[in-house]
Amino acid sequence: MSQEYRGRAVRSVELSREDNGCYVTARWHTDTGSTEITGPDEVVIRIAGDAAPDGQGRGVTSAVLHRIARQVDDMVAEFHELPSVGGYQVMVRRYIEGRLAEFAQARGATADGFEADLLAVFVDLAGRGHADPLGSLATATGRSREDLDRLLDAARKGQDAASTVTGGPE
Repeated sequence: MSQEYRGRAVRSVELSREDNGCYVTARWHTDTGSTEITGPDEVVIRIAGDAAPDGQGRGVTSAVLHRIARQVDDMVAEFHELPSVGGYQVMVRRYIEGRLAEFAQARGATADGFEADLLAVFVDLAGRGHADPLGSLATATGRSREDLDRLLDAARKGQDAASTVTGGPE
């Protein structure tokens, strides 16, 4: 819906999500001619009346804000008609977890090779044009970017050493 907001034509939009006993509503009062990706002008967070007692007692904590941030990201993507960020992230995380599980099963769960598995998944994601393969690996594995950088470097060095010994890539 378009209306006047502070003397300019705007499109007012309200999107809402429910997340683990919290309701989050984001509102935009944006110039109708703007093509810039913007966050909401307002965000309202309410604890649901039927939320777990510990959630009702603590209110909106930093943990709640962290969780809600993902919901706001999804609403920004929806508002700007971008591909669903949250759905895409879940799909990528599940893909990474599945590929790492396949690699582990193929080599034996206790055998060395986790670093090479990470590198194979990283190269695959990068080859598919993923914007942040390292960040997705970090999310899926629960490791920091710095730890993953070290593991990926170790895998690359291992590949370089193997190709030197065998006289070429395997």
